[in-house]
Amino acid sequence: MKNTITIVVVVAIVAVGAGFAGFGFASNQPSPNQTVLATSALMSGHMQLVVTDPNGEIKAYRQTDNAITTNGENCVAKMLFKGPGTTGTTACTGAITQPFNYIALGTGTNAETPTVNDLQTENTAANGLVRALGTATMVNATTGQGDAFSAGSATVTITKAFSPTATVIVTEAGLFNDTKSGTDGMFARKVFSAVTVNNLDTLTVTWTINIGNTTSFN
Repeated sequence: MKNTITIVVVVAIVAVGAGFAGFGFASNQPSPNQTVLATSALMSGHMQLVVTDPNGEIKAYRQTDNAITTNGENCVAKMLFKGPGTTGTTACTGAITQPFNYIALGTGTNAETPTVNDLQTENTAANGLVRALGTATMVNATTGQGDAFSAGSATVTITKAFSPTATVIVTEAGLFNDTKSGTDGMFARKVFSAVTVNNLDTLTVTWTINIGNTTSFN
């Protein structure tokens, strides 16, 4: 009788222990039907600046990630998902009928901040480096890695080749939606180490904006 009671007690202890162990395991693992969604940054930008001499030789090169302004983010959200409270020009300033395809250059050196929507010292002189409309191209997002739920980023590239007619030092660049200085229609800005351009040089600015990156369902 003692052996029988002992066996029953041991079996009961093992069963209870297994139950607790199973409970602990289940609480730390996703259920079979649970979907884990991993996403990356929605929007990011990159700027490249190249100065070449009349013979096409590279004199200066700068490339860096840019700083997208709060105004730019709000304007994109407004244009995509316009709803209550987004009428007028609350978010989108400048010529809001135009895209952010205008590139401006300047000599400012203050660091970028999300709420500053103009270059510090934009070049407005008639020297071939005034704000101008760039050429925009787009590459659609595509699926990747053989996964139907995974997509690469859509990429928009804005390029402008400036032709200086005087010697100018450039230290900042911005992406705008208007041709007028002081309209606060800036999407992105970047400060960089000084670049000197001379008459007959070519200064080419290329701005790349990535929309999304990868979204995977595991």
